[in-house]
Amino acid sequence: MDLLETIRQRRSVRSFLDTPVEKSMIERVLSDAANAPSAINMQPWEVHVVVGQEVKRLSKKLLKRFEERQITCGPGASQKLPEKFIDRARGAANGMDPLIQEMGSDFKTFVNTGSLTFYGAPTVLFTFIDESFPRERLTDVGAFMGYVVLAAAGHGLATCPIGLVTLYDDEIKDALNIPETKKMVVSIAIGYPNLEAPINKFRSERAGLEEFVRWIG
Repeated sequence: MDLLETIRQRRSVRSFLDTPVEKSMIERVLSDAANAPSAINMQPWEVHVVVGQEVKRLSKKLLKRFEERQITCGPGASQKLPEKFIDRARGAANGMDPLIQEMGSDFKTFVNTGSLTFYGAPTVLFTFIDESFPRERLTDVGAFMGYVVLAAAGHGLATCPIGLVTLYDDEIKDALNIPETKKMVVSIAIGYPNLEAPINKFRSERAGLEEFVRWIG
């Protein structure tokens, strides 16, 4: 697929087939994504790839903790967000809601349990950074994540970055035997999309340039 076409067509998928993804395919995606830029070429990202039954076992643990702690999806802001950002999130929720209802669920249940079960993806990439890095290096991990989702699309795979699981990082570190010195940044569900699922008809809108670009000079 042409690069610009990939950028324009990529979208998050929230229902995956149980079809396994070959290790060699994931390796190709990660090898391509490793070309992402980073400060002084430090490449601070660390990826833990969880596959198959291990994904299902981890999902069960996360759902159990969710029942106990009830930590749910949200913007994660420390103060009130400007209304335009709230409107974008509300628009996405309103667009997904009828499709989720068609699947016999409601928005909150679907998004929370879906996030913690990785929407049925057979493979999940957990991206960490060593806590010795300053927060500015999270920009490098963000660039890497962007390359991952584009590389996956270029190889015919679908993805969904999932942030909620970072709030359960203690459980994930324990389950995956990851040192406390590592900070979880994001998880990415990856696999083949379930094209029959109504939710995968959804495509979020994008703000026009006039909303986020300022020209000077």
